[in-house]
Amino acid sequence: MRRRFADLPWGQVHYRTGGHGGAVPLLMLHGAGSNGAAVLPLAAAMAESRQVLLPDLPGCGDSDPLPGDPIEIADIARALLAVLDAIGVAECDVLGGHLGARLGIELALSAPGRIRRVILDGIGLYDDAGRAAMLARVAPTILPDATGDYLRRAHAMCTDYYRFFPWFENDAAHRRTAPPPDPRAVHAKLLEVLKNGATYAAPYHAAIRYRPEDRLPLVRQPVLIAANRGDNVAAQGPAVAALRPGAPFVETPGAASPRDTAAIFARFLDTPSDGAHP
Repeated sequence: MRRRFADLPWGQVHYRTGGHGGAVPLLMLHGAGSNGAAVLPLAAAMAESRQVLLPDLPGCGDSDPLPGDPIEIADIARALLAVLDAIGVAECDVLGGHLGARLGIELALSAPGRIRRVILDGIGLYDDAGRAAMLARVAPTILPDATGDYLRRAHAMCTDYYRFFPWFENDAAHRRTAPPPDPRAVHAKLLEVLKNGATYAAPYHAAIRYRPEDRLPLVRQPVLIAANRGDNVAAQGPAVAALRPGAPFVETPGAASPRDTAAIFARFLDTPSDGAHP
């Protein structure tokens, strides 16, 4: 995977690319509070059979933030289409996780002639109270202070992200069933939050405001609904799939086995359009 930058009127977007083959390139979109490096193992596995494009979303990783406040999922989708224009990609498939999955929906709706197939890997649905709580607490701004206390607070938040869902409800009722977090995963998330503490919240909040229950039923491209077995929103997979009749739902091993997960996704992307099932 090689690293590149796309120049846009409002700034630069950092992306990785690699692989060749496939019907069209695959645009892979990471989740909130993260960057493209978080899905590099899966991207590398997908790149064995097709070209992969893996951007850092605006305000994340090494990509400049979008102007405006607030920004919405539609704004980020337009920015991604501008990235595709800048690097000469006329048509692609989309694989998005969490925030990236919401972007996959919006890309499919806003550019139906450019998005061939969509894989939505992990979508959480919120009621009004849950959405309000997430918007109020899930992605606090992290800025340096004279005492260094921001480092402790950021590390505690990133650790609790892997222990509880949502992370700020750190009690037994909200404890995740997954094993204790890998310190390397906590460290990677901590670096992202420290680096983009003033900008990572914008796409995070856009994802929470977005209502996939209203938008997903409108998508006409072939769609695969997926969730890895350890995902905090995996239990909602069947409910999400019901929003798009005919879309299959599949559980994957996720990061525990990127090659097996990639094989599931590749089968969907490569199945003839008259039977787009994994």
